[in-house]
Amino acid sequence: MSSIPILVLRLDGLLQSWGEHSKWDFRDSASMPTKSAIVGLLGCALGWERGDEKLVSLSEAIQLAIREDCKGVEMIDFHTVQSKQLLNAQGKHRGKSGEYSTLITNRTYLQNAYFTVAITGAKDLLCNLAYALEKPKWPVYLGRKACVPSRPILGEFTEQYTSLEEAIQRLPVDKYVEEKEKYLIEIEVDSRADIKFERQDAIAGNRYFKRRTVMRKMV
Repeated sequence: MSSIPILVLRLDGLLQSWGEHSKWDFRDSASMPTKSAIVGLLGCALGWERGDEKLVSLSEAIQLAIREDCKGVEMIDFHTVQSKQLLNAQGKHRGKSGEYSTLITNRTYLQNAYFTVAITGAKDLLCNLAYALEKPKWPVYLGRKACVPSRPILGEFTEQYTSLEEAIQRLPVDKYVEEKEKYLIEIEVDSRADIKFERQDAIAGNRYFKRRTVMRKMV
């Protein structure tokens, strides 16, 4: 069985936040990075604007596998936001037009989490992404702009493995992370796979997201 090109990312930070089901005043974080956030991170490195249709094409051109090297601890941060431009669900001003109104929000973060991400796709595309991560056009972050990586995100480019599943199981654990007996992994799979569930985190354009099929298991 022939090997496939794999780009490896190491997501390590004091704070990470991977919003997947955020609704208005509550901003959640998924326990594993979302595909839309990974694509957005790569888009920042490439210097692409939010809403650029190339992000949709990139999302469709790559597949991901993620390993939870360190789960991290969930933290909920209390925020207040004040502005004259705050709108409600109907698109109307929350207060009187021209006056300040205040929005109270709760935002979820993961503290001290660490994830290894394996990405596959066309070799030329992965090489371009690796180069962009070495010399990013814009700062990259772990889900939200306040979540700064603790070390460079780019791990390596490799052609040692025959599948995403093999890669995410065999990639070495960072020496700074305490080793465990078992690790949770998530692999993007065909919708016909036997053990699967759906995440609504694939970019569909214009701030819309569509479902993709993934499989999780302990290894």
